[in-house]
Formats: sequence, C-alpha cells, structure tokens
Amino acid sequence: MSNVYFVPWKEDSDMVGKFRRILRKSNILEEISKEDRVAIKLHVGEYKNPAHVHPLYIKELVSGLLEKGCEPFLTDTTTYYCGNRFSAVGMLKNAFYHGFSLANIGAPFIVADGLGDNEGFSVKVRSPLNEVVVPTLFKEVDKMIVFSHCKGHALTSFGGSIKNVAMGCVTKKSKLAMHKFVNFCYDDSLCDGCNACKEACDREIPVIKNGKRVLSLEKKEDCMHCPSCMEACTRGAIKLSERERLEQVLPIAVEGLFKVLGKENVASINWGANIVEYCDCMPYPGKVIRDNTGIYISKDIVAVDKAFLDDAKKDTFMFDERPNPEIQTIEGEKIGIGKMEYEKVTL
Repeated sequence: MSNVYFVPWKEDSDMVGKFRRILRKSNILEEISKEDRVAIKLHVGEYKNPAHVHPLYIKELVSGLLEKGCEPFLTDTTTYYCGNRFSAVGMLKNAFYHGFSLANIGAPFIVADGLGDNEGFSVKVRSPLNEVVVPTLFKEVDKMIVFSHCKGHALTSFGGSIKNVAMGCVTKKSKLAMHKFVNFCYDDSLCDGCNACKEACDREIPVIKNGKRVLSLEKKEDCMHCPSCMEACTRGAIKLSERERLEQVLPIAVEGLFKVLGKENVASINWGANIVEYCDCMPYPGKVIRDNTGIYISKDIVAVDKAFLDDAKKDTFMFDERPNPEIQTIEGEKIGIGKMEYEKVTL
C-alpha cells in the first residue's frame, strides 16, 4: 500500500504555505541528492488558459530542491496539434507569459524534445502500443517530479499524473499513435459540406470535395482523432467512439518512461484546484465542474490519481459520453506502474 500525502483545500487559508509544509513532511524529496538533475514535468497551459497550475506552487517546489543542492529544471514536450506550444520557441514564450520563467521560478524551462522535431529514441512496450518514442533528454535526468493540474479532458475524461507523463514525456510520433486508438466515425450521408470541420482543423486535413467532407490524401495520416471537427459539425456526421482505448494505453506509455528513468526515481504531485471541464491544452478551460479538493503527493503515480478521483468522484468527469476516468488507474495497476490501494496521510 502506498502513502498519499494530502492537504485539503480551504479557500480562507494559506494554501501555498501549506504546500510548502507538506512538501517537507512528505517523502517526496528524501531520495533526491545534491547535484541530481531533477526534471519538474508540468503543463504550462495553452496561451491565455488561466486554469493551469499556479506558478507559486512550482516556485515552492523549486526552492525545496535548491535547498538540497540539486539542479531542478521545468520541462514539457511540444504538442502535436498546431497551437502556440507546437514549437520550442512558442512553448518558451508561453511558459514566460504564464509566469514559468527563470527569474520568477528560480529554475529554467527546458523543452524536452528540442526545437519540436526531435526524433528521440524508441522504447519497446507491451501491446497494443508496442513502442513509445522518448526525447533523449530523459536519458540525462536523475529524478523527476510530475506536477499535474487535475481537470477534465474531452477524450480521456480526466487528466492527472498518468496522463501528464504518458502524453507529455513522448515525442509527436507517439502522441499521434496514442490518439489514433480513439475510433473516428464519419457518416457522409449526414454531411452537407458546410466547411466547419475544415475551419476547425489546425492541420487542414479535411477538405470539401463534391459537397462532402473528405481527407486530404497528403495529410490524412496526420489526423489525431481529436474532437475538434466533431464539435464543429452541426449535422452530427462525425463521432468519436471507444475513447476508453486511449485511456488504456496511457499507463503503457508511463511504463515506457519508467524503463528509462526507473519507477523509483519518479514522484507525483496532483493539484486539485481549478477543476474545469477541459484540458490545459485548450485556450479556454470551460466551466468549473467540481470544488477544489486539495493537493496530493505520492511516490506512486497510480495511487495519487486514484486518491484525487476518490475525492472528486469519477462521475464528475463522465459527461458528454466521456469514459470512466478510473480506467487509467485500473490499467496502471494491472501492468504494475502503481497500486490503487493507498493510505491517505492528511497533514
């Protein structure tokens, strides 16, 4: 059974100060040594998204690491979709804009996959994923702390530590491969050629031909089965199904990264605040779907997500045909990246 250290959220209290105390009372920093290179994996949020982790919490984590004499840095990988974070230059601008700068935090931001086209190296994993491609940077990391904002997600229902590592610590090639596990369904009999799907796709994959939506021959393999064109279609011609298949492969990707870093060298922090309906990849967070729950810290990536879901209630995230968010933790326990049973230590 794993320990999950927890601070309940209270709006009328100093939550940053409480985070500082739980950070020092938990075991998260114990095995970090002087001169260790410590990656802090976070999501800085798409441009102008206000719901991402507040920089003050990252600053406190960095301060604790600097006190130990190690070398912390913030990191993330560029996105597959063509937003501001598609390239390293855009990612760094975004990080600065949202307060994750060296001057503000005390640690630099390093884009894990270079300028955004880094091919990385292949790690063999179990079926059905079979392979993840990991940025070379992770070969040089001694320890990693995963700092995740817990929120909803259009495809995986919920995003926490498992998703942060699985989708955020691989290259564009593996991001695309995992998204393709979602089944994309198109009924051309309902299509009226309105062009909404084409306008919604940042990669310009759909085209209108003879009054119907078709995929560009040059770009059709680039389709990541995201919900953008489905949400734009007013005729219901586009549907996504089997979203749970994406949840099932996320823990396999985590297992791949653990093969590189060592599971014992990775700790997780879940920030259960600003619990909104959409991922931080969106420029708009959508509505708040749950009151703040608190902050969770553990050496077990499965337990830390399960603890949050137990408090937030899985049904909170299961709307708009979104799947059971616990699939990630159930599959994670099955393959051995962590345990769903935990002891909650409230501080």
